[in-house]
Amino acid sequence: MATLVSVLVLVISAFMLVFWLRSASRSVLRERFEQNYSAEVAEANQLEFLTIRKALSDGAGDGVDYASSLSALERDFEALTYLLRNAATVNVGRYTRRERLLVLDFQLLRVWVRMKRVLGFSSWQAGLVEMATILEYFGNVVGQRLVTFPSRVPVS
Repeated sequence: MATLVSVLVLVISAFMLVFWLRSASRSVLRERFEQNYSAEVAEANQLEFLTIRKALSDGAGDGVDYASSLSALERDFEALTYLLRNAATVNVGRYTRRERLLVLDFQLLRVWVRMKRVLGFSSWQAGLVEMATILEYFGNVVGQRLVTFPSRVPVS
């Protein structure tokens, strides 16, 4: 009986942790930037997250290939997280708390989308849209940092 209670407490705690994580991530994603840099960052780095998000949001999601969209979002994630850690930042090699939260959320969404797809649920597309939204946020952060980061090379 005691092990059953322990397992139940563990499962409920894990569920509450994931619920908190998703809520906190959505709160971070509601933040608005003075200027939208994500399109410029996506174009400069040949990223596809905006194209995938538009295709899924416009209702044309039935024609979107799951495997290629997921792999493209994963490649974009790798590129943007590299830029977040290394481009125009004082803390090279580290994320801010918000970025760590969104990185974890992206990883959970990756697993969740795969599970939904394997189980045959059609709502996997909403997960891809959320993943693209996280990448759009990262693109805005990278763009904002590049614009506001003080240049280390003195201008003569």
